[in-house]
Amino acid sequence: MSERANVLIVGGGVVGTSLAWCLAERGVDGIAVVDLDLAGLYASSELNAGGARATWWQPVNIESCRLTLEFFAAHAEVLGFRPVGYLWLYDSAELFERAIEMRGLQNRAGLGVEALAVGEVAERFPVLDRRLEALVGATFSPRDGLVNPNAVRAWYRGEAERLGVEFHNRHYVAGVETRRVVGAAGSLREVAAVDVIELASGDPLDEAGVVRDALTTHSVAPTAHVGELRIECDTVVNCLGAWSPIFSAKIGVPDLTEPVRRQICLVDVHREDVAPGVDLSELGMIVDASGLYFHPEGPHVLAGYSTPDEAPGFDFDYDGEAFFESEIWPRLAQRASSFERCGHVRGWAGLYAVTPDCSGIAGAVAGFGNLYEAHSFTGRGVMQSYGVGRAMAAHIATGRFEEVDLAPLTRARFSDAARWVTEDLHI
Repeated sequence: MSERANVLIVGGGVVGTSLAWCLAERGVDGIAVVDLDLAGLYASSELNAGGARATWWQPVNIESCRLTLEFFAAHAEVLGFRPVGYLWLYDSAELFERAIEMRGLQNRAGLGVEALAVGEVAERFPVLDRRLEALVGATFSPRDGLVNPNAVRAWYRGEAERLGVEFHNRHYVAGVETRRVVGAAGSLREVAAVDVIELASGDPLDEAGVVRDALTTHSVAPTAHVGELRIECDTVVNCLGAWSPIFSAKIGVPDLTEPVRRQICLVDVHREDVAPGVDLSELGMIVDASGLYFHPEGPHVLAGYSTPDEAPGFDFDYDGEAFFESEIWPRLAQRASSFERCGHVRGWAGLYAVTPDCSGIAGAVAGFGNLYEAHSFTGRGVMQSYGVGRAMAAHIATGRFEEVDLAPLTRARFSDAARWVTEDLHI
């Protein structure tokens, strides 16, 4: 069976779905999105901590996130957005000086970031009552906050479907046909058609509860699928996030993205142990100098920590209570006496799509006449989704970026380290 798409988006995560909606909103028709896991069981955007911020150190990341935050604020109720702020704690004088320097760039973008002395941290955030003498300062960004990632992606998809976008669930790209054409710039390649396989089941786990090969290699036994679909394409966009290298390999494009596991857990805090005058529910995201980050999540506290020596790979195993006891609880307890007694509830693991400079990849793919990409935002997909969707839709439809210039994020930058968009302010 074959179909035709004006624009085929490979990957229905938060960025791919945002792009589909933004293209449809511009009047582009014939848009199709294919994804193996539209339920989001393994989608990075569904497994993150729910933070949303524009306080970055690179202008392209600041601007795309700022635009997204404004969108979240305009739809706060349906998206579950709360501008409760981000507090960053520093114990390195060098890093804090750099943060103060970057504060000027951030505030020129209208973010209103504050610099706090250690005494101000203790006064404004009484939950933080331990080892403050080891800190050198903090920054607080009041326009940042928390959002419901599931609601964000669902909203994009609902609006996209309302405008005629077709979503193909449980489908993955099995092959890509390219052809040589002669254009104004000389000989180049174009994607002519994409072969897609539909899985028989929507469950991406095998009988043993292990992630299927289809998620990690896109190879699957012949008996595990029910149909094949060839989609002829005018334009193709790779929005596969951590899985982008699998698609890139099919068309001979080197992809430097690496999937890296990140673990998060829910913590049960004994409310009778919470210090008097401390209201955990009013906290925003707190990023400790140790690398721990946490915020209230319903009756619990959500906490995460990125293990520095985590090996790349498609690993969704959660280390359970051992992770909580070795990485989370000690860091919570050393900063706040209210967390002296707390318990592990549950947790999960998701993937960051990590690039060499920890910034995303977006734009046209050199050497192709109709291939684009928007992926590998290193944990920032939700935060940049609206800004990137708008910018990429304009670029695909008109050949130029409009509201946000994503030109610094093209993959061509990796050929010259001086052009890298190195982002240090990530967790």
